[in-house]
This record gives sequence, C-alpha cells and structure tokens, in this order.
Amino acid sequence: MKKLALVLALALGGCFAKHWDPHAPATVFAPQDGGAVRVLHGSRLRIPLENEDPKFEWRRVEPQIMRVVAEGPPDQQGQTFTPVRTGEEKLRLEYRPIGPQGGEAKRVLTYDITVPEGGFVFRTWRGIKDWFRSSQDYY
Repeated sequence: MKKLALVLALALGGCFAKHWDPHAPATVFAPQDGGAVRVLHGSRLRIPLENEDPKFEWRRVEPQIMRVVAEGPPDQQGQTFTPVRTGEEKLRLEYRPIGPQGGEAKRVLTYDITVPEGGFVFRTWRGIKDWFRSSQDYY
C-alpha cells in the first residue's frame, strides 16, 4: 500500500511539475502601449509586441546603461527581459523594416523601467553585514 501511495505521489507530482515550475522567476507583464513598469531582481519582464507585417521587426534603441537585458529574440507574442542592474531606464522599442536599409519606424513604444534595489534576501544580507560591521568597531 505504501508503494502504491509513493508511485501515485510521484506520478501526480510529475504531472503537476509539467504545468507549474516552483523555481521559475515571477513574470511582470508590461502594458501593451508602453508606460511605467516596476520589475524586481530575480523576476522577468514580458513586453507584448504585435507583429502584423513580416517585413518589419522590433528593434531596441539601446540606452547607455541597461537595467534590463533581452533573454532572446522576440517571438510572435512579445519579448522577455531580465533585470540586471538597479535603477531606472527608458526602454524604447521601434518597429522598423527588416534589413540594413532601415527606414522610418512604423510604431514606437517607450517604457519607463524601474528596478528597485534588491529584494528580501538582499535586504536581509545587507542588514546582517551592517550589524556585523557595527559590532566589530573596525568598519
């Protein structure tokens, strides 16, 4: 009976894990028309991008210092980004013709991205370090 329960638990666990990954980062979905977005470290940002013309592609107009980095090329539903640096960034995406000749942007989206400093683990670790430094009297 215990073996049967174990087999059932493993089978159900496997089915459940297929649909839900407990280790997957949280995903923040940006508004479709641009705007302000707040994404925490350890999560990811999903920006919906409409691709109505196969002769056009979305291109990122790079800021000097990036706060979020693309995880890969955009797919039919949009593009996913990962926060890599704390701070604020104005992310600008332009929908331009494919090819080196470029041309006028058919559509432009702008997002004001904010990546706050750390999360729970970062704040906890910083608190421990600060306490340790204050207790040692040499920092």
